[in-house]
Amino acid sequence: MRVHQMTTGLSYGDAITNHIFEIDRRLRAWGLESRIFATYIEERLGNVAQLDSEYTPFLAHPDDLLIYHYSIYSPNLSLYERSSNRKIVVYHNITPPEFFHGYDAALEADCRRGREALPRLAGCDLGVGDSDYNRRELVQVGVPAERTAVLPIFLDLAGLRQTPLNQALYDRIRGANRVNLLFVSRLVPSKACEDLLKILAAYRAAVDDRVHLWLVGRPLLPRYQTYLTRLTDQLELADYVTFTDRVSLSDLCTLYAAADLYLSASRHEGFSVPLLESMTFDLPILAYNTTAVPDTLGPAGILFNALDYPVLAATAHILATDADLRQAVVDGQRRRLEDFAPQRVEAELRTILERVGVRV
Repeated sequence: MRVHQMTTGLSYGDAITNHIFEIDRRLRAWGLESRIFATYIEERLGNVAQLDSEYTPFLAHPDDLLIYHYSIYSPNLSLYERSSNRKIVVYHNITPPEFFHGYDAALEADCRRGREALPRLAGCDLGVGDSDYNRRELVQVGVPAERTAVLPIFLDLAGLRQTPLNQALYDRIRGANRVNLLFVSRLVPSKACEDLLKILAAYRAAVDDRVHLWLVGRPLLPRYQTYLTRLTDQLELADYVTFTDRVSLSDLCTLYAAADLYLSASRHEGFSVPLLESMTFDLPILAYNTTAVPDTLGPAGILFNALDYPVLAATAHILATDADLRQAVVDGQRRRLEDFAPQRVEAELRTILERVGVRV
């Protein structure tokens, strides 16, 4: 039995890339013939995947299975449409294009094209979202609800816990006698980093001056980064916020372990891996209640529905400093984390394969 996975791009350390590799590893362990195809393959990953043009010889095989990962428009969508394989679509969501208006016209166009093409996926045998929010979007574009499922992203959270920390960085953060707020993501407009800066300013003004915000992630859009830099200066926060760009795995784990609160005002999430990473390090979460965030958090963490900056600053302070409340939130997050254990996700993958006639 042959199973093919196809995606737009494979990049080292990317969550979707890792998810694809974890699926591939299990397919092989279950005795299935497994291949991975992509339009773009980072050089160091070239030995584990093939360019999507190499998929062409398998197009006419109805007994094969194609697992098509969709997260942005790609020309290989035409291969998906031409394929006679059984088809599973795994939808990772696409950021609505309006978030990029005025910041990056090309990215705005790619997101618009990707979303406009979603109905072309509706003929799949099974539509899978990595969150229920994503599953519901597939239903909205024409995939029958009874032909949908949810498969969370495979994450090596145990491996994160075993990652050696940067002790010097940890000591510097913990020894500063302040509350440390953390947000991890690409720094793009949909993540609403400006609201985090405004919460930080309210914290300084109304709660306590001993506070610091860590914004961890690659700034993809120069215009947006310029906006954030100017806002930082306007709010007089230069000494209270650190933009780290991308960091090593050791430094990332250190930041999770040393921070007092994970704070997110993001407006669009298809899954949000950092929420689970925060849970892994017993870091309480305060997050905007939108898109897939409530799906991932479930009954854990604390959600907010309105951007009242002074109220959010006060809430952040209580969550970061009240030991009993903090422990109650952490206990809930630990219980929620069990739902994403690899063995549970693996069981869901087995069920999904069986629904399209693949026995493992």
